[in-house]
Amino acid sequence: MDFFAITSKHIHALNSNEKDLYNHIIRNMEEVKKSTVRDLALKCYVSPATIIRFLRKIGFSGYSDFIAILKYTDINMVENQNPFVVSQEDYQIEYLKNIYESVRVLDQAKVDKIIQILERKPRIVIMARGLNKSVGHYFEYIFSGLGFDVIFPEDHYFRKMLLNGIHSNDLVFFLSYGGEDEELIWDIEQLNIKSKATVVSITSANNNPVQNMSHINLYVFADQIQFNDIDMTSRISMIGIIELIAYKYMERET
Repeated sequence: MDFFAITSKHIHALNSNEKDLYNHIIRNMEEVKKSTVRDLALKCYVSPATIIRFLRKIGFSGYSDFIAILKYTDINMVENQNPFVVSQEDYQIEYLKNIYESVRVLDQAKVDKIIQILERKPRIVIMARGLNKSVGHYFEYIFSGLGFDVIFPEDHYFRKMLLNGIHSNDLVFFLSYGGEDEELIWDIEQLNIKSKATVVSITSANNNPVQNMSHINLYVFADQIQFNDIDMTSRISMIGIIELIAYKYMERET
């Protein structure tokens, strides 16, 4: 048994704070496996008792059991070179759960606030890099079809130049699953200095800089997958959120 095989059947029962702990562990396995319970608690801003309760909730008897399994998982992943640490059948279930959970926890108050801004027909600016640019293209297509003036600066220098022309009534979307893209963080910093435009971000649920620097953040769930050093993490949940915003806008307009 490895970490993912043990914990996969418990993920659906985790609350948002527990999911943050879970995400921290899977993203920092090398560091965590060398940490004491106090080290991990300090890193996650919780008490050691909270860590122990969390570990029992996801299937471990205690911290030593958790570390032993984590070390085994790390070796197992390197040997197999396989991003799918559970069977395809189990992965498909988790894949659907991620989409369902992303839609279920969607904050309707935040969506309503975005709709209110959209009803004023603002110019929409999309900021995205890497695989998120594919989502940006879809976003551009949908909202251009709804009659909005949409700008999607794909090039680094185009984004940099555009920051000088952002208006206070613009609606600027930042698409960054991890929320830790240094270039986009710099863009948000400059944007907030130079204008009063509303910044909306769509990121993962973990606490991240892009999320914290946005006026409105919507978060999604997905299993992070790297293959041949390439990001293959699903963006379906992100696309789903964009579609729900578009559909709610269409409902208001009809």
